[in-house]
Amino acid sequence: MSPSTTRTQHDGPREAPSLVHLLLVWFLVGGSFVGLGIDLHGALSVDAPPAAINAGLVFGTVVVAALWVAGFRPSLRASVGYFLLQNAAQLLLLIAVVSAASPWTEVAVRALSIAFAGALCFTDPGRRTVGWLRDQCWQLFESQAVS
Repeated sequence: MSPSTTRTQHDGPREAPSLVHLLLVWFLVGGSFVGLGIDLHGALSVDAPPAAINAGLVFGTVVVAALWVAGFRPSLRASVGYFLLQNAAQLLLLIAVVSAASPWTEVAVRALSIAFAGALCFTDPGRRTVGWLRDQCWQLFESQAVS
């Protein structure tokens, strides 16, 4: 093999970007942006021709396509983690602010859950935090299973 085609050990295996990978990322990551687009459409009280769902789909698709073109191609494992964490964070935040339900509160809650889940799933400090939490939960589970 020529030096330009060899991989170093720390590179690890990388999946070549494909249409299937893009579609899975669009479904797992883009779904939260579709919801944000729907919430924004409702908060802006736009009576424009596109329905809220159409505006949300366009918003989510544009965001994911822009991130993909910019080189953000998360692994499917990170995307699944983001999907689960974002939905859980949004549910917890909605429960916390259920009394102040205005359209802009919904937008803020969804934006916060997207930022929180993105920071935990797609950044190195976030991954370390999730790993530490996973280890702590596993130790707690093991100590309870032994007793």
